[in-house]
Amino acid sequence: MERDPLVERLWAGTASMDEWTEAVKGGAITDVANDVIAIHTTYYCGSCTVIRTAVGLVVIDTGNDATAHEMQAVRRSWDDGRVHTVIYTHGHVDHTSGARLIDLEADEKGAARPTVIAHRNVEKRMDRYDASHGLNTLVQRQQFNKAADYAYPTNYRRPDRVYDDRLSLEVGGTKIELFHARGETDDATFVWLPDERVLISGDFVGWIFPNPGNPRKVQRYAPDWANALRRMASLNPEVLVAGHGPVIFGADRAAQVLSDGAEVLECLTQQTLDLMNRGATLNEVLHAVKAPAELIRKPYLQPKYDDPEFVVRSIWHLYAGWFDGSPAHLKPALDSELATELAALAGGVSKLATRASALAREGHTRTAAHLIEFASNAAPDDQSIQALRAGVYEACVEAESSLIGKAIFAVYKRNAEERSGN
Repeated sequence: MERDPLVERLWAGTASMDEWTEAVKGGAITDVANDVIAIHTTYYCGSCTVIRTAVGLVVIDTGNDATAHEMQAVRRSWDDGRVHTVIYTHGHVDHTSGARLIDLEADEKGAARPTVIAHRNVEKRMDRYDASHGLNTLVQRQQFNKAADYAYPTNYRRPDRVYDDRLSLEVGGTKIELFHARGETDDATFVWLPDERVLISGDFVGWIFPNPGNPRKVQRYAPDWANALRRMASLNPEVLVAGHGPVIFGADRAAQVLSDGAEVLECLTQQTLDLMNRGATLNEVLHAVKAPAELIRKPYLQPKYDDPEFVVRSIWHLYAGWFDGSPAHLKPALDSELATELAALAGGVSKLATRASALAREGHTRTAAHLIEFASNAAPDDQSIQALRAGVYEACVEAESSLIGKAIFAVYKRNAEERSGN
C-alpha cells in the first residue's frame, strides 16, 4: 500500500498534527483492510472504525456531538447499510456521543437499532458522570474555555451488552476479539481483527505521550497501560488504528509504537516505585523521576498533552494514596491563615507578590506560583495583587509544554484578570 506523504512526514517529525487535522477536516476515510475503514474528522476527536459484514456494519467508536454528523455522512458515503453493532473502546464522550445519532438513523430507516457493546465499567462511568455532572461541566468550561452556558453531555447511549475480560464475536462472518485493559480509563477495550491482523487500540495509542496523568480526572493506570501495550504487541498486528491520529501501517512500525509506549510508562513506574520504596516524599519523587529523553523525542511520544510529571503523581496515588509524605499536608491549615502568617513574616502582601512577579520574569515559575498564591490568599480582594497574579500565570502558561498544564494555568490567569478589574 502506498504511504500517505503527510503521515510519512508526521512519522519523521517534520509535520505537525495540526496539518493532519486540517487535511481531514470535514471527514476523511483511510482504507485499513478489505471492508474495513477508519474515519477521521479531527485529531481532537476519537477515530471511528467501520467494518462491513454480511449482516450490516460494525462501528467502533462514534465521535462526539460536534463530529458525529460528519462521521455519519462519511460512513454513509462509503456504505449506507444498516449499523448492526457498535463497540465502545471506552466511555469518553468523544468516542460514544455519536451512538444516539446511529439510533436515530435506524429509526428513520425502520431498521432495528444496533447492539452497543462495551466493557462493564462503561455503565459505572456513565453513573459517575451523572453524580458529578456539575464538576464535569466546570472542568470542561475551564480547561477548554467554553461558554458560560456549556453543560456536560448527559444523553449517553448506554451499552446493551457488557463483558468483563475478553469477548469473542462473529458478526456476519467477521471475527472480532475484544480485550479489556486499564489505562487512561478503567473501562477500556482494544479490538483485534485476527483474519485482517488489524488492531484498533482506542486511546491506548494516540500519536502522543500517553495520558494517565491528567490532573482533573479520576485515577488512571500507567502500569496497566504498559501491560496492555505489551499484550497488543504480542498479537503482531499489521495495521494499528490509533484512537487519535492517522492509521499506522506495517508490522514493524506498529510494534515500535506499542513497544516504545510500554517502555516509557514502565520506566516512569519503576523509577517512582524505587524512590517510594526508599521512603522518598512525593515532592522528592516529582523532581527526581525523568522520562527517557530518547523516547519522548519520538514524534508519536512527545508530551504535548499530558506531562510525565503528572503521570508520576498518578503512579504515586495508585500505589500510595493521597498522602504525599509531608506532615504539614496531613491536616493542613486554611490557605488564607497560612498566607496571612507568611505575608506578615515577609513584611507585607505586596512584598510576596512583587517577589513572585520577579521570579516569574526570571523563569522561576514554580516558585513564583507558590508565592503569588500566598499573596492572593492573604489579600483576595486586592486588585493590584490580582494583576500581578495574572502576569505570573501568563509566564507559567508560556513555560509549560503540555496542553493540559497550559490550560489549567490559563484558567487561573483568566480568574486573576477578572478579579483585577482589567
